[in-house]
Amino acid sequence: MGALLFLLASPSPSPAYEEITVTGGGTVTGRVTLQGAPPPTRIFHMVFSPNIEFCTRISDGKGNRLLQEFHISKEGGFQDVVVAVVGVEKGKRFDYAPRIELEHCRIGPFVTPVRNHQPLTIVNKDPVVHDIQGYTLKDNYTFAMFNKPMLPKDQVVKEIRLRKDHSIFRTQCGVHDFMQSWGMAVGNPYFAVTDADGRFTIPDLPPGDYDVVAWHPYMQVQALALTVPANGEVALSFQFNAGEVSIPYYNLQTGYRLQPALDLIPLQPPSVELQTP
Repeated sequence: MGALLFLLASPSPSPAYEEITVTGGGTVTGRVTLQGAPPPTRIFHMVFSPNIEFCTRISDGKGNRLLQEFHISKEGGFQDVVVAVVGVEKGKRFDYAPRIELEHCRIGPFVTPVRNHQPLTIVNKDPVVHDIQGYTLKDNYTFAMFNKPMLPKDQVVKEIRLRKDHSIFRTQCGVHDFMQSWGMAVGNPYFAVTDADGRFTIPDLPPGDYDVVAWHPYMQVQALALTVPANGEVALSFQFNAGEVSIPYYNLQTGYRLQPALDLIPLQPPSVELQTP
């Protein structure tokens, strides 16, 4: 699995992607599901962060922000999973330009594919200052990529520079620790991020034999082999098991922080979004 992800992300050892006119391209469609109950939602008490009045416009109504890292539909559809075809050397135009937005003290989308040595646009829509820190990850090792203070209503462009053999990218706000997002490097335009029902579509893929990977920041990568016929459609199904979720111990939470004290303080529900675990 690790080798497949490396081949997908690393631009240097493998041939450069070549843009061509695709004839007889096929389509890969499918669905990603999660079997079992996802882990508890992570909880961050607002007393540890500035801009409480603004940032609690999204909260649980008890002074907490919830970081929802698993979005699962009632039918088990797994959202925010990157599905990518590995090792495509030639194909359609690769003009993907990733972008993340800071709004209501949240980084969105939660999962964004990125391109190594290519720009990432960061947009701050909030009237408060954020400090976006970018990291490159591999196994249990994390290295800083950049640190960019974001003024209110500001927009910047930063270059993605992953370390050798790295393929995972993460962002976090240094001011509001509940603002986090993830990314996986892609080496060609044949990828998708699953929707709210866990579905994805990857069109215009040149006919041939490929490997396809499915990645979520807290799951082991899955891979499937497929053959794409000319002008055909291939359906794939990835199923993850909640019992195999891999979350570092320092990120695990089973309940509220400071909740006994908060029960004595009347707090108004937020006016923008009321979060529920």
